Amino acid sequence: MPVRTFACSVLLLLLAACGEISMSPIVPTAPSAAKGSSNTAQIVDGSFGPGALYRLFRPANWNGRLVIYAHGYTSLDQPVALPAEGALFIAALGAQGIAVAYSSFSENGWVVKDGAQRTHQLLGLFASNFGQPAKVYLGGASMGGLIAIKLTEKYPQTYSGTLAACAVSSGLTGQFAYNANTRVLFDFFYPGVLPGNAAYLPPGTDITTGIVGPALAAITTNPLPAFAMAQIDQTPFQWANPSELVESILNSLGGNAQSLVELRSLTNDKPFFDNQSTIYSSASLPPALLLGINASVGRFASFPSAVNALTRDYTPSGDLRIPMLMLSNVRDAVVPGFNRASYLAAVTAAGNQNLLVQRTVPTFGHCVFSNADFLTAFNDLVAWAEYGIKPAP
Repeated sequence: MPVRTFACSVLLLLLAACGEISMSPIVPTAPSAAKGSSNTAQIVDGSFGPGALYRLFRPANWNGRLVIYAHGYTSLDQPVALPAEGALFIAALGAQGIAVAYSSFSENGWVVKDGAQRTHQLLGLFASNFGQPAKVYLGGASMGGLIAIKLTEKYPQTYSGTLAACAVSSGLTGQFAYNANTRVLFDFFYPGVLPGNAAYLPPGTDITTGIVGPALAAITTNPLPAFAMAQIDQTPFQWANPSELVESILNSLGGNAQSLVELRSLTNDKPFFDNQSTIYSSASLPPALLLGINASVGRFASFPSAVNALTRDYTPSGDLRIPMLMLSNVRDAVVPGFNRASYLAAVTAAGNQNLLVQRTVPTFGHCVFSNADFLTAFNDLVAWAEYGIKPAP
């Protein structure tokens, strides 16, 4: 079940990475009809906040459970719209008697704060139309997975359990440091290929033609430095063949460029990446090469207020009070596995590891799951939250 990701927006032309989502059209009912007969399915569409859209679905055989879903990153060049994958959730979960609520956010881009606010508001909207659900579950994918984690940690009394898929669970600071380190090392191994640097993107730079395209051409011409980058601890790409490595590098370079465009307002145009004290390391590269890297790479200093802004919006605390099942691709081209490890470490440090189960699907890509993957994970979460049957990793 593909979801909208940064990979789709940046690599569409070069890598044809995004699949189409097909679905049957859904005809919404008017809000005034929402409290009609419980023998018929009900859909309510509306808007709230500054420009956000929502959809509420109650199946005819509603069993009292509600799933609230937070969608992933959507690029700024796309219109604000309901997530296309929401219709798939309605079809799959509605067949089990489960209600579904989801929304757009007020704007696109990296909008964790607004996304969390809109997603949390869906419960009140649903309750006012259909009545209070008996059990409320959170779901989210990619950036939406981070939103789900934030709401889980902040409102544990509201939700019964959380399914966080392909989540940016190290938070914005961890994900964007990874992307920036990719750019730092790319500039070392491929000097002069890309405009700007890890902390600066020249105004007007087109990410696809100005960053991804030249990087792809450079790696295609001389692939050996890319394999060297993959051996460095600070760029933990997940790959099983050269094409997967290239896609991971391009996604990370594009993610770095996108963050420099989109996070300016959040950080008040202050730098948020810092590698002043970073020692780039590897167990397999020659010591002389590592010495050269650490002596010559670009060094950047962050501004404390910018780092604090990213931490607030959002770095998970690990304060987990309800069951959470995390679902990930074993080789994620956009949000690598260090995100899983980071959240597991935070939860373990908080003494809550008994409430976290991490499950991986043996595929490459970002949020590449089948309907069966999602439904099995969700049903396992329900069995855990309601009957104490903890699922296997």
